[in-house]
Amino acid sequence: MDTTLKQRLAALAARYNTPDFIPTDPVQFPHRYADKRDIEVSAFVTAWISWGNRKQIVKTAEKIDTEIFRGQPLKYLMSYDWCRYSGDTRCFYRTVRYHDFFLLMERLHTIYTHFPDLEAAVVHELEMRNEKLEIACALSSLFRDISGIADARKGSPCKRLWFFLRWMVRRDGIVDFGIWRTIDPTDLIIPLDTHVYNMARAMGLTARRTADSRTAREITDQLRQVFPHDPVLGDFALFGYGIEHG
Repeated sequence: MDTTLKQRLAALAARYNTPDFIPTDPVQFPHRYADKRDIEVSAFVTAWISWGNRKQIVKTAEKIDTEIFRGQPLKYLMSYDWCRYSGDTRCFYRTVRYHDFFLLMERLHTIYTHFPDLEAAVVHELEMRNEKLEIACALSSLFRDISGIADARKGSPCKRLWFFLRWMVRRDGIVDFGIWRTIDPTDLIIPLDTHVYNMARAMGLTARRTADSRTAREITDQLRQVFPHDPVLGDFALFGYGIEHG
């Protein structure tokens, strides 16, 4: 990667990784909370619906936060109030149904019953395996068979899982929270959606024609040349490039 591109990526990341980014992004919802578990629940559910039109994501996340969670994500989760959605086939968001939301809440409830927080559950999953396991694989295994949760074993870029993990793990405290201290930011992979993939191709960060897990790793490796200790800081640079060339 040439020096000019490195400088451009660094400048774009600095321009968009600011508090001004928060109010228009889905990350605004977990930012409403201070308790780690409230942040985790809000962030995971928000990331779960973070696909498609950004405005529609924010609109649906607002409804979840105010009408369902009523400003208390963990309390809601532990209340069993979500059981009312069992078998409910109405549309929750795009292709997921209210019954899928019920299944997600059921799985999260099980996790928070057995572990102090979601981070501890992921770390336990990692420690149970003998082989080196990617964080997204450990996270996806906890939610296997839940609609909207990609299976990391099948080559999916797992955009929404890495999106959530970026929020939890990156530690500069500007947009992302950095409340998961047992996982190193260098282990993160960029959340690869169609928009980020197109921007990465336009900037020459990849020439691959498929937006899969291999492409996500390739782009992340390119970003390590600019941000060696925090590669997914480059997510803000690609977002910024898309805004400036949209």
